[in-house]
Amino acid sequence: MEIYLVGGAIRDRLLGLPTPYEKDWVVVNGTPDELITQGFIKVGKSFPVFINPESGEEYALARTERKTGEGYHGFEFDAGPNVTLEEDLSRRDLTINAIAENQDGELIDPFNGQKDIANKTLRHVSDAFQEDPLRVLRIARFKAKLSPLDFVIAEETKTLINEIVDRGELSSLVPERTWLETEKVLKGVGFNEYFKTLIEFKALEDTYPDLTGLDVDFFSHPIIQKAAYEDHSKQFRFASIFYALIKEGKKNAKDKLESMQKNMRFANAYKDMPMLLINSVELIQSDLSEYSAEHLLTILEKLDALRQPNNLEEILNLLMLDADDNFIQKKNLLQLSLGLVKNIKVNNLKESGLEGSEIARKIREIRLMAIKKEIENPNI
Repeated sequence: MEIYLVGGAIRDRLLGLPTPYEKDWVVVNGTPDELITQGFIKVGKSFPVFINPESGEEYALARTERKTGEGYHGFEFDAGPNVTLEEDLSRRDLTINAIAENQDGELIDPFNGQKDIANKTLRHVSDAFQEDPLRVLRIARFKAKLSPLDFVIAEETKTLINEIVDRGELSSLVPERTWLETEKVLKGVGFNEYFKTLIEFKALEDTYPDLTGLDVDFFSHPIIQKAAYEDHSKQFRFASIFYALIKEGKKNAKDKLESMQKNMRFANAYKDMPMLLINSVELIQSDLSEYSAEHLLTILEKLDALRQPNNLEEILNLLMLDADDNFIQKKNLLQLSLGLVKNIKVNNLKESGLEGSEIARKIREIRLMAIKKEIENPNI
């Protein structure tokens, strides 16, 4: 039984990038029984993948793939002990991902992945690339990940991508699987290059129908560009798309967001920030002269910032992507106002005989007076 390190860990090390936290391993001339005997835990359903109980890393038996049907599920696998390392590497998507390393540290590179790394080229390993439509999303994701290094897609690989798109195979991808690739690309820099690549290949409509009509220029918007290359969360980067829609005067940002979640079934954590923005941005972007105590408190209420103070910071950070001096003043006023009202004690209101909605009105009145007193102070 021979064990090799494969894939991203080698690629990123050769590129001088931080290596992935988890490493992937391939086992040649091995069997499931051998791995189980050594304490490995079987987790793969379609083909034999095992978890090393000590490291938590994946060990997969070397395998070959044969196309048997449409879409990305239409494959038959052979993971027998006679499958060679080169046969396993040949099924991988890109040459830069088809490099292995043996236990002596020697690189095995039958498809010249190191040469393509040196030439900053994303190139398919074999014509089998076009058998799996998911690889269109994967190559777009690698184009995004490696955009700071100016990687390009090989012309012959572009041809295969166009053939996949023209055959309509992208329609076989389930939205949840597409969203999984989205999450991966949002995790790193350059997510906008992912969407720009899909647009280049006319693949956006089949993969993200709710974004149909957006072009390369849109995903080059300064707001999105900043979010893509600064250090932000996945949710923040996703929300920047909807902020750019609003800045471009699109009135259907809310409809797009709700439809996209319904179709792709992503977690509410991705919907919350853009929805808060959509519900509050008009008030926040009002003229500074309108920033009365009432206006400030209304914004805080729209953001539910009195219960969730972090909501305010998230939206302010998002709006900082396109901030001017006036916005800095608004930001300071909102932060000051939240600080004033969130610490107000209202424990004695019930003892005063107030009930129900009367208590709520009184609490709001106290908060309003606290803000008004402070912002009308000429020393502020």
